[in-house]
Amino acid sequence: MFVLGQETLISRYTDYGTDILQAANKFTGGGYQWGGVSGVCIPLMYQEELIKNFNNGDKTHCSGFTLSIAFIIASNRGLFVNKDVIRIKAFASQWYSEGGINGKLCVDAIKNLGIGKEIPSSETRSGDFCQIWRTNGSGHTVIFINYIYEDSEIIGIKYRSSQKSTNGIGNRIEYFSDSGRGIVDKRYTFFARLDEY
Repeated sequence: MFVLGQETLISRYTDYGTDILQAANKFTGGGYQWGGVSGVCIPLMYQEELIKNFNNGDKTHCSGFTLSIAFIIASNRGLFVNKDVIRIKAFASQWYSEGGINGKLCVDAIKNLGIGKEIPSSETRSGDFCQIWRTNGSGHTVIFINYIYEDSEIIGIKYRSSQKSTNGIGNRIEYFSDSGRGIVDKRYTFFARLDEY
């Protein structure tokens, strides 16, 4: 329960806590499917209205998994207080598609709802949300864990998300294209951080 001014908020997601990576680590595997499902890992409810549904047997994808964690944490931190259902639905929609190819997607969704801010790549920390784009045009929405270094140079990124290579939710490392090892484009890698409370 959170007391904010005159308002008392009881989140339906309190069992997951307020730490992003701890909540993200409560989910693992489950299979991966892009298209045909919402991709979330639990039903997302706001003011008794279903925002995104999850059915038993559904598989996750990157946008759905990361939205689930952002939704849980924002609910538990009281960041949705005074937001109406229309704005919460817009937030969920923007998470999936705002800005198209090379767009900021989750970063813009967080900023537009006013529950966090964009973070420069030099100031990232574990638990930040991240939208990456690859030089082949594919994208991925992830939760940042840490950078991978070689000779003090950043060459890659370790993250948690849902992807085919981990058969659903799991940790993965990808390398930046300028390292000569991968295809993640640093120019189109964007970060956002949720507000604390």
